[in-house]
Order: sequence, then structure tokens, then C-alpha cells
Amino acid sequence: MVISQAIRRSIALIALLVAASPAAWAADGDLDPGFGTGGKVTTPFPGGAFGAAVAVDQVGRIVVAGAAAGASSTGEIALARYDAGGDLDPTFGDGGRVTTPIAGGNGDEARSVAIQENGRIVVAGIDSMRRFAIVRYRADGRLDPSFGGDGRVTTDFAPGDDVAWDVAIQTDGKIVAVGGAGFGQQGFRLARYRRNGALDPTFGDDGKVVTRYHGANARAVALQRNGRIVVAGYNSRGLALARYRPNGRLDRSFAGDGTVGAVASQIFALAVAVQPDGRIVVTGDHDIFRVGLARFRRDGRLDRSFGGDGVVRTRLGPGEQTLNGVVVRPSGAIVAAGYTGPHEFGDPTEPRFVAARYEPDGSLDDSFGGDGKVATFFPGGARASGVAVHAGGIVVAGNANAGGGTFALVRYRS
Repeated sequence: MVISQAIRRSIALIALLVAASPAAWAADGDLDPGFGTGGKVTTPFPGGAFGAAVAVDQVGRIVVAGAAAGASSTGEIALARYDAGGDLDPTFGDGGRVTTPIAGGNGDEARSVAIQENGRIVVAGIDSMRRFAIVRYRADGRLDPSFGGDGRVTTDFAPGDDVAWDVAIQTDGKIVAVGGAGFGQQGFRLARYRRNGALDPTFGDDGKVVTRYHGANARAVALQRNGRIVVAGYNSRGLALARYRPNGRLDRSFAGDGTVGAVASQIFALAVAVQPDGRIVVTGDHDIFRVGLARFRRDGRLDRSFGGDGVVRTRLGPGEQTLNGVVVRPSGAIVAAGYTGPHEFGDPTEPRFVAARYEPDGSLDDSFGGDGKVATFFPGGARASGVAVHAGGIVVAGNANAGGGTFALVRYRS
């Protein structure tokens, strides 16, 4: 019997597909089965916990920061570190977990995390005395006594709640924390610390900067290559965006006076990232039933090549929704993460992680999850609060509600 060349090709193709690993069938946006259990990880702490932020160190370990009851049972800053496969790292703290009291009261919480080049871990948030709280850990999870004497530094701006919502580390090792302060979280508040934890007197007013900005609340920070500091948040008008010079003064070359005025379409900004070309991407709530992204040129003008008018609005699923984290890939693709949840009491919508990937022009990338969007459910519901690039994919972290609250992570192929 003579076998035609076409049949030989077909037989060869079938053999190749049969021999291929299951990973060859995976698509972008699928949960990565090589991470945790089916792509998901949960980490309980005694008394409950929630995860608020995620970062990846230079060797691919994942650090999640948030809060847990801790030994005091009153609320302490909490961290967990994971290896590339999603297992807790036994070389970090107590079996991969650390809790740290700050002021010994009720409500020490981490809201953000960043990792220095030497592996030291910096977290920022609020302590029980309602102050900015900055804590630095050695790579093994022990407090770093070279920072503030015992690894812990607090900064008071105003009566009321002073919350450091985000933190970034400059190339010179200085630490920039941003947030809101006082009753109602009025105004952008920035603090910059030297490597030893002391406020940097070359920044603003003895290390602190206050920008009233129509009562805006700063929620996110990103650093540009030229040392400029970009801060995003919101006020009663919606999106608030400012850029500062390295000395803490507003950068007048940005939007005319250093701050962006009201944009045509409101976004309540919760995350910000700077693209390699210097353009700025901001994400957050557009309204309670849609999320929003905006992109700005380096001079502070809306980038009209993005979504047609500089703003993209997306409905990610049923119920209320928000985007709390954003990363920009070297290709220009934008990945944002957050959650959807119930609108009001009695709404059966269960909170779940969501992630979306956008093309550089702002259109959803339908090669990710089939339509540019993915959602992941955890028993009891879950809310994502951070995103990072990891092992060629995307890791999203937050908290799951089961058992009083746990850290929760997923890794998507991307």
C-alpha cells in the first residue's frame, strides 16, 4: 500500500500532538496548574488575615503583605513568602509567615509592599495610632534594625487616620510612601525616607509633602526613570494625578502646574504604572458597575491614541467592580486586576478575583481568557488587591473570606 505525502503529514502531526505536554494546550488567562493547587493558593493565619499587596523579588519569590490577628490578637502587619510553585518558603519567618505589631494597639495593617535590590522587604500602611507605618525586613523575615533602630518607623501628618497606601523604592535606596491623612483623608501626602529610616530633609518640608489638590486622597505611586514621582488618587471630581520633582516640588512641566485637572470621564484611581516610553497608565473605578483605565502622555495630557479619548471603560462581570492593581508588560500590554462583588445586601453575586489584559491601544486582548477577561472564584468569595509579573505569567493576590479570612493568590498564564 502506498501512503500519500498528505497522509504522512497528518500522521506526523497527530503523533506530535499526542506527545505534546498538557501545557502546550494551555491558553493565556488560564490558571497555571504548576502553581499551588490548580493555580490557586490560600494561606491562613491564626485569627484570620487579609492580603493587601504583592511583590516579586529578584529570584522569583512572591511576597504578599497585609494584616492578621497576630500574637497580640489585636491586628498586626502580616507577610507571607512563596516559592515559584506557590509553596510557603520555609526560610522566611515562621514557616513562610511573619506578623509584626507596631504600636501595640488595634489595627496595624500593611497596604503595600516593595522589595529592594538586596532582598530587603519594605511594607507601608497604618499603625494602631493612625500614622504612616513603614517596616523593613531582612530577606529572612526578621526585622531590619538598621532601619529606624528596630525596623519600624512611623510618621504623623494630621489628627485622624494617616494611611500610607503605596510605597516605592528609588534607585538610590530612598523610600517614597504616599497616602492620605486626617479626617476624610484630605490631600495628597508624601513622605520620603533615607535608607536608615530617617525622613529625608532634602524632600519637601523636612521629608514630607502635602498637596491639597481639592481634597484628593493619594492611593498609588510610580517612579519614572528620570527620578520624577507620579502619584495617583481621587477627589470629589474623580481622577487626581500629580507629578513631583525629586525634591518633592510639583513638576510644572506636567499638565501646566504639576496636577491634572478634571478629565472628561471620571475614574477613581487606585493604581498607577509607568510604561517604558514614559506614558502613564491609571486604573480604578469608573462607576460602581464598570472599571476604568486612563493613559496620559509624558506632559500630562490624555493620550487620545488610547481608547479613542484616553479613557477605557470595561464591565468585568456582574455586580460592583474595581481594579486595584496594574502592570505594563514590555510588549506594551496592560494587565489590571481587582474584583467584582455584590451591589447591595441580598445581592447573590459572590466576590471573585478578576483580571483583564489590554492591547497598547486600550482594546481588550481576546487572546487572554477568550475575551480579554478572566474571573476566579474561591469558596466564601475573594477580593484581589494587587498584581505582579511572575515566572512568565501574572500573579494576583488578595484575600479569601473562608475561615475568617486568608491570604489568596492565583497565577494566570500570560
